[in-house]
Amino acid sequence: MYEALQQNLEYLKVTDSKNISDTLFKRFRDLIVMGKLPAGMVLPNENTMSDLLGVGRSSLREAYTALALSGFIVRSKSGTYINKAEEMINTSPFNMIVEGSKPSDILEFRFMLESENASYAAKRATEEDIAKIREAYEKMIESKNDIEKFAYYDTDFHMQVAKAAHNELLYNIMKASYSTIKKGVKQAGINAYSMKWGFMDVVIKVHGDLLKAIEDRDYAMAYTVMKDHISYVNATVSYTE
Repeated sequence: MYEALQQNLEYLKVTDSKNISDTLFKRFRDLIVMGKLPAGMVLPNENTMSDLLGVGRSSLREAYTALALSGFIVRSKSGTYINKAEEMINTSPFNMIVEGSKPSDILEFRFMLESENASYAAKRATEEDIAKIREAYEKMIESKNDIEKFAYYDTDFHMQVAKAAHNELLYNIMKASYSTIKKGVKQAGINAYSMKWGFMDVVIKVHGDLLKAIEDRDYAMAYTVMKDHISYVNATVSYTE
């Protein structure tokens, strides 16, 4: 049951008496990130684990608390276990930071991140990736008069582009930002409707241009189209902060 833990027990043991809980947190975190403690693995109870590691229960409890707050483990009545990767993203401090950021800051963040995503997608996307991006684009067109659906498919388009970049770190950062990006897209659409200036049509056209650049493997054009798209939104949409 604890085979993976036994294999890494020596690494987890802390010989320095200073900052025991902090060291335990970092070592558990490293093993989880590297996949050496797999998702779903149940950890021993505090008494057993503290005995195995030769540390006090209070130090172990502090480390467990930090791991839980960071999304690496889940603590429940049924026990303590290693969290799934996708759940780590949703409960991580980074996600909380994104959620609490100003819309203008989020757009600048997207400007830097998504332009690179688009460039890599044009280089690395498979035919299946492109089909999923195209499907999201077609759904955007179909739902342009329904802001809820449009926001969903617009955000899905960007997520599919990020996935097509085949860079797990970039994709996970996008996943951590998903709900905030979706809210921003929705607010942009609401503001655009109220101003009646064809904003949605412009957005749809730009997404079509981006899809074509990815299909054509034109990574420089993909980068430019995404950069210009987010710059346009940033310059023309007024957000309520």
